[in-house]
Amino acid sequence: MCVPMYHLCSHFRRIALTGIFSYIEVLAKFITMSRKTILRIILYSFLSAVALLICIQLSFTLYFNNRIKTALLEEVVKQTDQKYDVSIAKIRTNLFRQSIYISGFLMKPVKNNGLLLQKDSTLQNSSDTQTYFFTAKRINFINFGVFSYIFRKNLIISRMVLESPSGKIYRSRATLSKHPKGELPEDAKTMFSIYHLFSKKIHSLKINSIQIINADIAVFDDYTDIVPSIVSNENELNILNLRIDKLSDGAGRLFVADSVHLIINNFAYTPKDSLYSFRVKKLMASYSDSTLLLDSFSLVPNYTKREFAKEVKKQTDRFKISAKKVVFNKIDVKLLFERNIFLSEKLDIDSLSLSAYRDKNDIRKPQRAKSLQQILKNLPIYSVIDTIRLNDAEITYEEVAPGSAKPGRVSFNSLNATITGFTSDSTLFSKFNILKIDASCMLMNKGKLQAQYRFPLNTDKTEFECSGTLTEMPMTAMNHMLETNAKVSMKEGVIDSMVFSFFANEFASKGKMKFVYHNLKMEILNKEGGKTGFLEQAKTFFAHLLVIKESNPTGKNPVRITEISYPRDPTRFIFNYSWKSIYSGIKPAISPRSK
Repeated sequence: MCVPMYHLCSHFRRIALTGIFSYIEVLAKFITMSRKTILRIILYSFLSAVALLICIQLSFTLYFNNRIKTALLEEVVKQTDQKYDVSIAKIRTNLFRQSIYISGFLMKPVKNNGLLLQKDSTLQNSSDTQTYFFTAKRINFINFGVFSYIFRKNLIISRMVLESPSGKIYRSRATLSKHPKGELPEDAKTMFSIYHLFSKKIHSLKINSIQIINADIAVFDDYTDIVPSIVSNENELNILNLRIDKLSDGAGRLFVADSVHLIINNFAYTPKDSLYSFRVKKLMASYSDSTLLLDSFSLVPNYTKREFAKEVKKQTDRFKISAKKVVFNKIDVKLLFERNIFLSEKLDIDSLSLSAYRDKNDIRKPQRAKSLQQILKNLPIYSVIDTIRLNDAEITYEEVAPGSAKPGRVSFNSLNATITGFTSDSTLFSKFNILKIDASCMLMNKGKLQAQYRFPLNTDKTEFECSGTLTEMPMTAMNHMLETNAKVSMKEGVIDSMVFSFFANEFASKGKMKFVYHNLKMEILNKEGGKTGFLEQAKTFFAHLLVIKESNPTGKNPVRITEISYPRDPTRFIFNYSWKSIYSGIKPAISPRSK
């Protein structure tokens, strides 16, 4: 018997609908029952996780904190070749706050390494290396990633805070004055590795932000010093995204960071002899950018002009120096601060003001002057600066002549100069290496002066070449020096041009000068009061009549070319040597009869 097709379809439809409703009913009951089960599972899981975290926290408190502390201390001793010891009062790890707290941190030299801490807190040291003391009331590592450490051994910390940090640095005077030339001191080349301190337990360390404010820092020039030469408690150190890992360690770096900035306000340094004080309004250093900036720096004498020579107990120059801004570019800041080693590609000095004063009435104790080459080789600190630029400098020299009370003055204004090849590295002292100085300025704010110096570095003796030009200068501008020191006053005259070139060595200088001037009128002054009487007027008349040439060239005669020739005074430095050499060419140009 055949069943119609539509009846068959209706039958299957009823069966399907019945099955669907039954499935929905069963599924609803299952879901209702599973909610309670899921809540139980979640609750049990949560409680288990909390219990596990508590167990882990307790294990850190009772076991792992001490293990971490012991391993850290042992690794510091190992890394410093047993020269330093570290003590930590307490290490506490808080997994709930994801923070690590280190209390009572102290790093100090070990006593069996020739380092002895005396009762008065001074230090004695038989070694030639720098010595450090560092303390902090608390070092906090805040908000570190637990899971990145557990699963990947990568420790990521949001912020590091130091409370009451304090540091003392004792710099060995032997290290400051002696080091193997041609290479960095051995202790500067020995790399301390922060990575090795924790590499067995942590693959990498990253700290997003480090800020240290107003650390109490003192630097002593020698282990026997009680009073520090450098003191700072107005400072700030900011480091962003510090990273320490196998890559940074392999590159020979303590760490890498996006930026490292150090700011020291009201920085002061007083050398051992206390003749001068070095002051900086603001010092800013960047390890990552390799820059060092001194804002408003000054070198100020601690004695007046009269008291200075008495303190030195001989005739000497007294300097006063200031600059608006000094910038070292591409400098190894770490070596500079830790070892007093200057390695820089470029040094820019803006608005330098240098004044020097000498009173020749003071007792002079003649001694052989060192050559510039000797001074470079004997610099107390290792220095290599590729290029030094002076921008808009002012240099003034004042000198009181014997028997006089008032100083004469000469000034170099709006001075711009470039110095290349500045180094104390003796391995660079060869015939191919030359210290070059190229300068331009206004002499006495009137004449345009350009000068070049060349100092070969393959000798310890005084040896250099000097050349230059002076143009468009009224002779009256030199009266600030001539009237008090030479008892001569220029009344008229113009230097059209002066071109000079000479070579100087240990014995004498030799060269040529072309000195073009016109309308020279001068007056001889009384040596007592600096005025003119009948005798001085007579001397002036006969000088113009018989000795002095009022112009060069005269009439239709050719320009007089004069010889530069001056036997060196070995007790005088290169500036006096240069001036006397130039004067030896000026004198026969003005007075051809003079010898």
